[in-house]
Amino acid sequence: MIEPQPRKTRIKQKRRWYSTIALSTAAFVDSSENWTLSILWPYIYKSLRLSVDRLGLVLGISDLARTLTLPFWGVIADRVSRRLLLVFMTGIWGLWTLAIAFVQDLNQLLIVRILSSLGLAVLWPTAFSLLSDLFDSTERGRAAGVMTAVSFAGTLAAYGVLPMLAAGSPEAWRSGFIVMGIASVFSGVLLIFINDPPRGSSEPELNDVISEEAAERFAFNIKEIPILLKINTWKVLLLQTAIDQIALSILYGWVFTWFDEIGLSDDAFIAVVFLFFGNLIGHAFFGWLGDKLENRAPDHGRSWMAMTGLIVSVPSLAGFILFGPKGLGMLILFGMLTGLSLASIGTGAQWPMAQGVLRPELRATGRAAQDMVVGIVGSLAMTLSSILVRNFDVTTMMLFLIPLPKFFSALAWIPIFKTYPADRKILHEEMEGRRSTLFAEDLADLPSEYEV
Repeated sequence: MIEPQPRKTRIKQKRRWYSTIALSTAAFVDSSENWTLSILWPYIYKSLRLSVDRLGLVLGISDLARTLTLPFWGVIADRVSRRLLLVFMTGIWGLWTLAIAFVQDLNQLLIVRILSSLGLAVLWPTAFSLLSDLFDSTERGRAAGVMTAVSFAGTLAAYGVLPMLAAGSPEAWRSGFIVMGIASVFSGVLLIFINDPPRGSSEPELNDVISEEAAERFAFNIKEIPILLKINTWKVLLLQTAIDQIALSILYGWVFTWFDEIGLSDDAFIAVVFLFFGNLIGHAFFGWLGDKLENRAPDHGRSWMAMTGLIVSVPSLAGFILFGPKGLGMLILFGMLTGLSLASIGTGAQWPMAQGVLRPELRATGRAAQDMVVGIVGSLAMTLSSILVRNFDVTTMMLFLIPLPKFFSALAWIPIFKTYPADRKILHEEMEGRRSTLFAEDLADLPSEYEV
């Protein structure tokens, strides 16, 4: 009997880097769009005759709606055409962002913002699944790093461009949402031409036997969702990322208010640029480095890179808060170091390691479930921060809720050194089993004269 042999060379997916660029463009637009309301709020609330505190209501409700619908979008992304889902929800759905330009009161703003936020929930879980089928395990960090770096560039662009668009007149803020809506539709056009290969296409055991018809044999089944809880690495990543999110949500949510409190409001944009620039460069570099380490030490290379970043991030964040008030130079130094250390954890390690233990048909669901938990934890952290600020001050609150959670997230990372090699092996064995099944089915379909 003929036994299937593992491939010695891997098939490269068509248009994989074009697809990455198209997804990165969508991430750039989504990141800018996500911050547009906050950036333009000083103009919006005056134009609509609202109280300034209404921003919390609009953001809170819309972000909650987006967070709670994440599992739904993950399930959809694991079941339908990812390309069509992205074109519609990331591209065409962006017209709801454009519609914000025409709202006249709080109720209209709230409804349209909720609708536009739903589109922002689709991109990352879908891209997480799609990139895992476009790239094998030795290139996924680079692809994720490029996409995340471009996303941070979108945030910087929003802070630099949107206030200028809004400065012309009391109603000029509306042009910012028009620009974002048009940009979203444009990104959807680019997504029409991405490659959406069968799920599992970049697994070394499957890439020469998988097809759309074969992939359907292992298609997503909602009854399989509890399998996620049996994957120890996924549970470690869920816990570690949730703890990590406490620090990140506080840092990005309070940094401008903190700058104002310590008297650096005029230099705030410069400091944030260096913080985000460190993040941007870091994601691209550590995505590449993580892939190199995957080649040299597939079981522990990415784990050690992330652990190093977690350890460095604790004193970096503490220095940012403690020494930042002493001057812009210290703020820039520790801000850049913080951005780099934070970037070493995500796209170069957490992202490809999760892809390396999740079944191809469960990846979008797994990522969406993780993002939902992270979003809820971030919201609770912001609520706690408000309580602490009322009793202490912003600096003290940040010292409690930024370096300390980062320290505990480093401790939460330690079990992954044991779980990842084991779960990685389990996935490869399962993919090898699928290869044997598909190989046997192909032999059964041969004409009788080719039987062996």
